[in-house]
Amino acid sequence: MDERPRSLILSLRVLTALIAVAGVTVILMMLRTDDLLRSWAEGNPDVRELLETQGLDAVLEGTVRPPQIVPVAIVMWVVMTALLWLLAIFVSNGFEWARVGITLLLGFTAIAAVGSIMIQPPALFIGCTVVCIALGVLCLVFLWHPATTRYIHADPEAV
Repeated sequence: MDERPRSLILSLRVLTALIAVAGVTVILMMLRTDDLLRSWAEGNPDVRELLETQGLDAVLEGTVRPPQIVPVAIVMWVVMTALLWLLAIFVSNGFEWARVGITLLLGFTAIAAVGSIMIQPPALFIGCTVVCIALGVLCLVFLWHPATTRYIHADPEAV
C-alpha cells in the first residue's frame, strides 16, 4: 500500500487527543468526586431530602449507596483506550473492519456521553463531554474521508 494519507494521520492524531481528553476527564472525576456525588444525590429522589437536611456525608453513610463513579470511569477509560489503540493499529494498516470498529465504539460512546449530560452533572464535566464528542466526530470525519477510503480499499497487487 502507498503512504498513509493525511486524512488517516489526522484521524489517528484526533483519536489520540480524544483519549487524552478522556483521561483528563477521569482525573478530574477523581479530584471532584464530591461534586459528582452531590449532583447524583440532587437528582435521586430517594436521597435528595437527606442531602438537603444533613449534607453529603449523611448521603454517603446512608442506606442508599451512591454509585462508584471513579473505579468505573478508570476501567472504562483503560478498556476503551486499549480497544481504540488496537483498532487504530489495524486501520492504519488498511483494515476496513477496524475502521468500522472505531466508528461503532465512538458512536456508542457518544450515545452514552449524551446520556451522561442528561443527568445534569457539574458544568465542568458537561464541557469535557462536549469536547470528547466533538473530537470523536472530527475523528470520524477524517476516518471516513475519501482519501482514507482510497487507502483502505487500495489494491496491494497494483503497487
